[in-house]
Amino acid sequence: MMVFHIAGSCMSLRHAILGLLEYKPTHGYELKRVLEEGISSFWPVNLAAIYPNLRRLEEEGLLTHRMEASAEGRPDRKVYEITEAGIVELAAWRRLPPESSGSTRVPLFLKLLFAKPENMRDALDWIDKAIEQNRGNADQLRSVLHDPKAFDSFFVRFMRESGLAHTELQVELLQELRAGVANQIEAQESRQEG
Repeated sequence: MMVFHIAGSCMSLRHAILGLLEYKPTHGYELKRVLEEGISSFWPVNLAAIYPNLRRLEEEGLLTHRMEASAEGRPDRKVYEITEAGIVELAAWRRLPPESSGSTRVPLFLKLLFAKPENMRDALDWIDKAIEQNRGNADQLRSVLHDPKAFDSFFVRFMRESGLAHTELQVELLQELRAGVANQIEAQESRQEG
């Protein structure tokens, strides 16, 4: 999602799912939407892993599902609910200290570290793309910041606002980086001309 990616995680997808289901029973698509819009700003989510995790959690007895009729012509939906065992698992997880998030990995920085003078124009393109991506991420976060249909609590709003602030800071830092690289290119070209 973002240029800056935190290696590791401070919570597992299984606990995120259980936490959302403790808040309210819901179907898989809604879980995916809430995880994508509400949590991915501070914790990258592998959305493809949601349904396998739901199956595993159900096999472990931590959640259950019921079928709910959908609109006419659409297939019925599974609505997932947390079980008592799931509530106990979530409570045990809440008492544990957060795992270390590990190191910050920024692929762009690695590219820049090993860039040669002849790659500096490419570097400007990479930085411009990162700025554009982060502006898009910021726009997306702004659009869901106060979405009345979204999973909403003080913490979710705080996390969205934090994600937005982090993304806007990334844009500022990338703009500074771009200016520095552009200055290097200009100095290099001046030396070549002189």
